[in-house]
Amino acid sequence: MDILVIGAGPAGLFFAWKMAARGFSVHVMERDAYEKIGHRLDSFHIDSEKFAEFGVPPPEADSKELITIFETGVNKSPYGHHPKSVHYPFHVMRLTPFLHRLVDYCKEQGVTFSFETAFSEFIFEAKDEKNIIGAVGVDKSGKSSKFHSKLVVDSTGMTSPIRTTLPPDYGIETFQISPKEQFYVILRYVNWLEPTEMPGKGNTGWTFYKTWVAPAPEGTDAIIGIGQPLSYDKGEKIFVDFEDTIALPKYEVIRIERGSTPYRRPPYSFVSNSFLVLGDSACLTKPFSGEGITAGWTLAKIACEHIAHLLKENKPLDTSNLWAINTLYNRSQGAKFAEMLAQIPAAANTTKKEMEYLFKHDVIFSAADFEGMNRNYELLIPFGKLLRIVGVLLWGLVSGNYSWKNFKGLIGSLGIAGKLRKHYEAYPEHPTEFSTWTETASTLWDDVPKMQ
Repeated sequence: MDILVIGAGPAGLFFAWKMAARGFSVHVMERDAYEKIGHRLDSFHIDSEKFAEFGVPPPEADSKELITIFETGVNKSPYGHHPKSVHYPFHVMRLTPFLHRLVDYCKEQGVTFSFETAFSEFIFEAKDEKNIIGAVGVDKSGKSSKFHSKLVVDSTGMTSPIRTTLPPDYGIETFQISPKEQFYVILRYVNWLEPTEMPGKGNTGWTFYKTWVAPAPEGTDAIIGIGQPLSYDKGEKIFVDFEDTIALPKYEVIRIERGSTPYRRPPYSFVSNSFLVLGDSACLTKPFSGEGITAGWTLAKIACEHIAHLLKENKPLDTSNLWAINTLYNRSQGAKFAEMLAQIPAAANTTKKEMEYLFKHDVIFSAADFEGMNRNYELLIPFGKLLRIVGVLLWGLVSGNYSWKNFKGLIGSLGIAGKLRKHYEAYPEHPTEFSTWTETASTLWDDVPKMQ
């Protein structure tokens, strides 16, 4: 076969579907049963305008997938003041039915599947482990099957038993995502016990607590969600503080879901000989929200177009020929994400008083900033805006509304963020320049503050 995709998540299924539609033979190996794919979290969001960009039909109005569509979201300060309305529509959807639809699209294009089959080991061309030519899967009965292919794609999610077991010198980092490099999400599906307009057709968020109230599937009134770095325990502690500060209507909890996403820089390279890593396996999530579906599709779309060309030209899928995928991604979305990963911690690691001050003066947390992050994946800070930020922060120091420590941290992070973006925009065109590039990148990342 041409392509073996391991993992039937959003990125892997999207890639399999699009490659099969181009006429290539594709097989998907998935650890879970068909009925259980996507069981990690029930609901998720997709930017409404992204369906057309990626050629994915939006869900039908009466489908099991669609929960609701909201046109506007509101972000509030730590004490619930200074609301910022963000006019950027989202589809709120259910994950498992959505993945089942992607499986159907794949099958219509001839993709074959092995469900309840877990990755066991790579198949190499020779014992020196220089070139992958497939993988071995083991089904629930313990039977092993060999799948030979020109390309193996890792789309297994955050635990990534594929990328992390590559030979150390194969060309892709084999790090495992640590607990400190994850964003932990707790979703409370609730029913209101008193009349309320929340959440209506929109989404209300409180940035300081990384907490929001959003529409929920039929059978519940709303989702109260919180996402925090480091641990679920931290999330629960912050949630107690949130409820002590923000007066929500009374509610009863119907059920609670928990899940985590990667929150760290991606591997410096997504490709090596006959190998590609996608989605959460590649740590592709939006730095400002932790969502990863459309972020992963961006890399998958680039990879589809380039790999299809290589296969049609009958060129080997070695590191050199696949390298343009790295360059095209990192010079575009990758550069924007790198900049935001450096900007956000210093802006978020503030006291309630400090963030309240920033909200009040539209510094970092303006409606335009929130909309720009959603639509363009960047927080634009031209020189004039930077001068205003510095002025507001200096007045915050004088008035006692902002600390010198966080002032230095925020201004410093903006500088590091700009350097990182420029460095990623200069990602090397050839693997021969990669080592030098990674040395500089690693030095820059060492200076990026961590989310607290």
